[in-house]
Amino acid sequence: MAKSKFSAQEKLEVIQAYEKGNFSIKEVIEQYQISLSTFKDWRNKYNHLGLEGLQPSKSWTTYLKETKLQAVHDYLSGKYSLAEIIIRYGISSQSVLGTWIKQYNGQKDVKTTGKRVNRPMTKGRTTKLEERIFIARDCMENNKDYQGIAERYNVSYQQVHQWTKKYEEGGEDALRDRRGRVKPEAELTSEEKTALQMKKLEKDNERLRAENALLKKLEGNRKEARINQVRAEDTYLAIEEIHQSEHLSISLLCDVADIARSAYYKWKNRTPTENEQLNQTILVEMNELHQKVEGIYGYRRMTMNMRRVFQMPLNEKRIYRLMVIAGLQSMIRRKKKQYGKSNPQHIAENVLNREFTADQPNEKWVTDVTEFKYGSAHKAYLSAILDLHDGSIVSYVLSTTNNNPLVFETLNQATQAFPDAAPLLHSDRGFQYTSHGFKRLLQKAEIEPSMSRVGKFIDNGPMESFWGTLKCEKYYLHKYKTFDELQQAIDDYIHFYNHERLQKRLNDLTPMEYRSKAA
Repeated sequence: MAKSKFSAQEKLEVIQAYEKGNFSIKEVIEQYQISLSTFKDWRNKYNHLGLEGLQPSKSWTTYLKETKLQAVHDYLSGKYSLAEIIIRYGISSQSVLGTWIKQYNGQKDVKTTGKRVNRPMTKGRTTKLEERIFIARDCMENNKDYQGIAERYNVSYQQVHQWTKKYEEGGEDALRDRRGRVKPEAELTSEEKTALQMKKLEKDNERLRAENALLKKLEGNRKEARINQVRAEDTYLAIEEIHQSEHLSISLLCDVADIARSAYYKWKNRTPTENEQLNQTILVEMNELHQKVEGIYGYRRMTMNMRRVFQMPLNEKRIYRLMVIAGLQSMIRRKKKQYGKSNPQHIAENVLNREFTADQPNEKWVTDVTEFKYGSAHKAYLSAILDLHDGSIVSYVLSTTNNNPLVFETLNQATQAFPDAAPLLHSDRGFQYTSHGFKRLLQKAEIEPSMSRVGKFIDNGPMESFWGTLKCEKYYLHKYKTFDELQQAIDDYIHFYNHERLQKRLNDLTPMEYRSKAA
């Protein structure tokens, strides 16, 4: 092990320099060129073990597997700090304990630290079958003294170890050199070349299938709350599903996912921890209680009940996470979200003044945003511009967020569809329409703004009337589970409204027919 450049007495002088009040911690570690963690480690050992704790180790320290696991479990329980644990178990430094914790969390096997063996650096050499058999037998007869046998026959330690192992498992035949000579490409026949190319293509196609399948499984996946805390579990699950459905090898899938095959099998064969088993039991109790009270308990009241059932302290965050996993949700009334008031940046007069007729297309436009719901509790927002000449929808955008880009994109679509138009555009006083960005877009397109008076939604009557027509004739007639279903329904209705829906005020024509006639 590396020799410390500080003796026990020098370490004591560093500690006393701080404790006497002559220097701050920062000044001490800078003057003696040590890290903060090293200084804290020395102080800890001195406070608990005295000067003996500062003595450098003179030999390679051996730690049993049980000691390592107990130290890691004590740290993960949260009851002890790193400093307390290294004193408790006589660990040489915090970095050693940190390495054990990383191995444990990374699902690597924590093994007993063995004593170092000084193995000879003899290079391996070429041997014949008879010689390998003789060396393997001699090694077994001498209680597997690999080091002594390697020195005696001038071969490497690794060679002796491998030959002995193979001889034990497969006898003399296992020690044969089965490495074959690969034909150079110039010596291959045309049939062999074709077969080789086909084999390479099949291998490439199989890898491509594996890459595409993994990408589809993992693309867009969000980290979800789980009972266990295994990292990369989404990848392990994807590998397992693809192996079963696509019949691709585990080795190939692990290689594509950049995961060790041993790590996958360790995950597959792992035993749930005590915490995970407790979580599973809690989930069963919570499901039963949720059914009993007809879903009226939220996570706080659920936590109180679980504490009483299990007679142990349970954190609210833990119960909340388990409720998310189980899909348990309180059915009581939710608090409405409070929105802060915003001051409008740019306000325009009510230039339109409820004059809802226009002699020519693109003379007067009105615009607004309305809300839709889909799925269990999701919201979508539709922004549209309507031409008062024929009532046609000039442009529209559906989004999951009600923000400035939603309104800006609606206006950009309208100006791109009619680049020469310079209409009057009327809206309410929503935050998007009073923003600096919207004013700049209007000025760039030479569009005159007009805004409704405060609380006078009738000033934008035609747009409000269209929202009511859309919802009565389409939205309220169906249930929409996804955003895509809602988008398709709105696309279909607006096309129907513009091109197929006859209107009496337009002389029994559709808006687009009336528009083309005026043009």
